[in-house]
Parts: sequence; C-alpha cells; structure tokens
Amino acid sequence: MVKTDCIVLDFGTSTLLHGCLEQDVNLDGKTGTGDAPTKDCPDCDAQVPIAVRECPLCGYLWESVGAGEGEAIPLADFVMSEIDLLKRSSFRWCDLFGDDAALVANGFNAWGGIFFLHGRWHAVGGAKGQRSRLLAMGERTVCLAASDDWLNENETDESAHKTRAWLNQPATEKQLRYLPAEYRQDFGLTRYQASALLTFQFNKAAITNLVTSATGDARRAA
Repeated sequence: MVKTDCIVLDFGTSTLLHGCLEQDVNLDGKTGTGDAPTKDCPDCDAQVPIAVRECPLCGYLWESVGAGEGEAIPLADFVMSEIDLLKRSSFRWCDLFGDDAALVANGFNAWGGIFFLHGRWHAVGGAKGQRSRLLAMGERTVCLAASDDWLNENETDESAHKTRAWLNQPATEKQLRYLPAEYRQDFGLTRYQASALLTFQFNKAAITNLVTSATGDARRAA
C-alpha cells in the first residue's frame, strides 16, 4: 500500500521554532559548525550519538537520569494542541459563502478547495493544464492539509501571496462583470475574495461532480 499522507506529532513545538515541513529551504553553501554531540558506551567504549538509548555494538542500555545530569528524561506530562492550518498555511483561505462549508485558496498556477457535503469534507485541487481532481475525503483537517499540500506542490514561495497588499484591494471592474449581480453591490468585496469566487464559479461543475461522485461511492461502500 502506498502512503500518501502522515500525521506529525510535534511535542516540542519544533514547527513553531523552525518552520513547517513544506517550506523551501536552501542549504547551498551552508556548513555546520562544531561536532555532533556524542557519548562513550561504558561497556565497549564505542562512541555513539548522545540521543542513543541502546548501544548498537554491544547492546548496552542507558538508564534514564535526571535533567540536571545532562540527559533527557522520559516524557511524563504534556498537552497536545492543534495547530490552526489556516493560519499556518502560506496561502490565504477564503470562506466563500460565510458558512465555513466551502473554502478556496488561489495561487498563480493552481487552486485548492475544501467542501462539506453530507457529513464529510472533500478536498479538490486544480492547476493550469490539469483536470480538477479529488485530493482527499474525510475530516476537515485531513482535507485542508491535502489541499494545502497540493498548492505547495504546484506553487512557489513567490506565489504564496498570503500577505501581499493587493489581496485587500477592492475587486476590479473586470472581476465584477463575471460575478453574479449580488456581488456587485458588495462594496467590501476584495480582489482576492473575488478571485476565489471566480475560481469556484469557473470550476463549479467539476467540483460538484467530484464531490457528489465521491459521496455516492462512500455511501455505496458503507
């Protein structure tokens, strides 16, 4: 079986300190300084990484010691917190109709969306030169992650324009001409909201077909 996703349990809040797994990192020309920390096995004198709990040569087991002696201690009490993927995403997600049942994010080359129907969320993505496709179905977090992954695969840092100033500018006359009449009276409609609505409008037939077909398949399987 081919695995297509995973759940990262970040007990040490590493993503908050070092960034998410999907971000682009350029290590060209960068070299580490100093040696990696190691320790000596008391039975066979092998030098092993400091985090190793069992010597790979002789099988010696290190016992857990207090934090004051420089060794890690077993994890006892911890609190799990859910990271808000909408805030962590490099893309701005637009709630199309204000009911949190249809969200769309746009890039320059691709778009992604999550849609709620009959008790399930559905992730759908599209890109230039590609047909729209169903990315995932199930819980909201899973579908949002799948759709965000799709955007990260088809876009770059330059097109992840979550904080660009033009997003909050008023919708253009050209955008309004293609939108239904009720949106033309919404003077608070931003350029990005209009873009997300147009993406949904232009791909509505494909989205509807993918979501309803997936829902029908799931019901028959049940």
